[in-house]
Amino acid sequence: MFRELSYYKPDLDKTVGMMDKVYRDALNHKVGNVTFRALPKSDVALYSRFDLTKYNYENDIEQYAKDLCELYRESFEERRNVDDNMVPSVSPVLGIADYSAFVCGDIKFHRDTSWFKPVLREIEDFKSLPKLGTAYWYKNFLNICEEILKISSPAGIPFLRGFFSPLDLAASLRGEAIYTDFYEFPAELHSLLDYCADALIAFAEDVYSLAHRYLAGKKYGMWHIKDCIYMSEDTACMISPKLYRKFCAPYTQRVIDHFGIGHMHCHSRALYLVKEICSLDKVASIWIATDPNQPRPIENITYLIDSSNGVCLSIDCDRFDEIEGNIEELRKGNFSITLPVETAEEAEQSARDFWEL
Repeated sequence: MFRELSYYKPDLDKTVGMMDKVYRDALNHKVGNVTFRALPKSDVALYSRFDLTKYNYENDIEQYAKDLCELYRESFEERRNVDDNMVPSVSPVLGIADYSAFVCGDIKFHRDTSWFKPVLREIEDFKSLPKLGTAYWYKNFLNICEEILKISSPAGIPFLRGFFSPLDLAASLRGEAIYTDFYEFPAELHSLLDYCADALIAFAEDVYSLAHRYLAGKKYGMWHIKDCIYMSEDTACMISPKLYRKFCAPYTQRVIDHFGIGHMHCHSRALYLVKEICSLDKVASIWIATDPNQPRPIENITYLIDSSNGVCLSIDCDRFDEIEGNIEELRKGNFSITLPVETAEEAEQSARDFWEL
């Protein structure tokens, strides 16, 4: 199905070398790197075209993997001449629920997402959860990953998988009650977060081990996940910096320390959180998603640079002139700028325009 990875990214060595330098500089608090990611509609069409309700996730995973990989192949083909910082990768697409269902519980699929029902009625109920690794979705998720890898690994396509942070996992398992647990059950919440950190490390190790089995020997097959981990800090965007430092940072740090380097995600509604995440050790990048009716990262460059400690910040903009107008300021930090466009042709042109800056 897939052609060799270099076909989809003809200047792959240059791109990987560039991004390796960005992350290396970020970890050493050295600034001055600005890279570009074009986002044509074909990059994200997969998520609207892929119907999650079509499959029986016990008997249809081979067909699921074929259908998903075909959509990935089409998107890679469409943008193969775009000279930006994107390195092609494949990843399971199951909505958000599988990020916690590996612990226990079930997934409710909708066409383009999925939902997970909290399972901890009382905060200490985590002590009675099934032994980690025995839940249906733990093994089934690995089976799904393996079917994808069977198709993609011969071409050397990199594998990518993100994870909840310990706090995000705890919030998914516990539900909205977690926001009062900070005050009513702080000791018990620390115990739950400790459990979640251990669970995430064990699960990610199994996912990575599976990927390595198929991609060992492929030049860039493990590039996205070797010695690093991608984690979200969505729940943390709803709490104060003080609570983050007390309840979240120690456990997120423990996961990062286990794997080596952290690539993180948060939201623009909580730009104050950037400083907290960037204060963690060995964080190389943060993707700051822009929320509706909230501060736009591209309009808060100086604040973000002052908060980032050299960490590479992945942010988006609406128009190319926003990059042009801020390019000198952007060079005072480390940034990856994403520009949504309509077509692959526009993506090619915007990439050429960017490198001319």
